[in-house]
Amino acid sequence: MEALQRSVLSTNWITIIFVFSLTVLFFLKLFKTVKLKGYASAIFYKGFLEIEVEEGYSPITFFHIGFSFFSFLMLSLTTFFLINQYKQSNALLLADYFVSSYYVFIFMIVRSLTAFLLLSLFEIKKQLSFFMIFKRGYLYSISVGLFFLNIFYFYSFQNLAFLFTGFALLFLVRFLLILINNKNLIIKELFYFILYLCAFELAPLFVLFRLIF
Repeated sequence: MEALQRSVLSTNWITIIFVFSLTVLFFLKLFKTVKLKGYASAIFYKGFLEIEVEEGYSPITFFHIGFSFFSFLMLSLTTFFLINQYKQSNALLLADYFVSSYYVFIFMIVRSLTAFLLLSLFEIKKQLSFFMIFKRGYLYSISVGLFFLNIFYFYSFQNLAFLFTGFALLFLVRFLLILINNKNLIIKELFYFILYLCAFELAPLFVLFRLIF
């Protein structure tokens, strides 16, 4: 019985996720070293994203699919840690991680599809392409930050305040950088930006929060 309990409560699977995530970054580095460095440091240097806009952006590539998957892993793990701390549970169960991953996956898919449909419906995809590239680029960048945040949390500071503060700061920086670097577009297309903010940023987060808690 004790052996079974130790097996159930084993946290080796979290280490495996870290190693697998690092492996994804390793292959991305082999495939596109410059792009990986550019996106990882995008919050410090916006010039790379401006170059991406000029060269054209296609999300359906090996690099972007791989980086999106890495972002998904980090967002799922952070969500799992936050929920676990919120419930004050000492058991880090793989089954609970799968539940968190499911909600994050549904959230990302539904938001992406809805955004694509509405941007196409209002015929503003071209006007907002610059905004969307910066938004995606900063997501990649903070996902790398989440990787280190999760490692420090899991192996050193298993504290809700540490995790939540780090998580909130990363997304706050991302949000502010998006506003600053797209201020002219936002002012020009204020109605569409407010529509986008309510429909794709605030509403999905509220629904995700209600589903989980």
